[in-house]
Amino acid sequence: MMKMKGVEKMEDQQAGKRTLTLPITLVLLVFSLIGNVFLFSQYLQGKQDEQLRTGQHIIETAQQAAANYNALINEAAVMLELNEKGVYTDKLQQATGAAGLDGAGAAAFIAEAKSIKGEAAENHATAYFAEIRKTLDALHGRKEPYTEADKQSLTALRQSLESQAAIIAEFDFDAAESRSSTLQIATGIGWLELADQLETEMSK
Repeated sequence: MMKMKGVEKMEDQQAGKRTLTLPITLVLLVFSLIGNVFLFSQYLQGKQDEQLRTGQHIIETAQQAAANYNALINEAAVMLELNEKGVYTDKLQQATGAAGLDGAGAAAFIAEAKSIKGEAAENHATAYFAEIRKTLDALHGRKEPYTEADKQSLTALRQSLESQAAIIAEFDFDAAESRSSTLQIATGIGWLELADQLETEMSK
């Protein structure tokens, strides 16, 4: 009889342990799931923050490109105007404030588009603007009135730059005001074709 009571007591203790094991296991599972969800949400947040920075950088390159184009167009226009008035050599460069102006923004803008599309990083824009800078600097150094060929070349250059400026002007600069719009920019929505159009215009 005493033996049976002892057995019953042991069975009760084991049953009690089993009863505690289940809720403890469930609690641990819940905490594990919460931890996994938290880590995954942190990962997603990190990816989104990275995309946001990418979108912001693309918008900045577009803004820089627009500013570069406006400056170069103004430089060409003022060069023609001042040369007609007999302003030559270094005085011309001082008047236009043109020293060092280039198209780094447009080159960076096109490079970002190529990166998103997974295309080769080859970018002819840098060489294109280097050639423009070389041409303008050479004309800045003239100590006499431009020839008709000079004027035609400078006019054609200005018109080409104006066409490119009109393309970059179609970029959604207001996207910078919205997180969701900036994230869309990061994926290439609404602007990749503008980079293609710029390259096409540069090749003419």
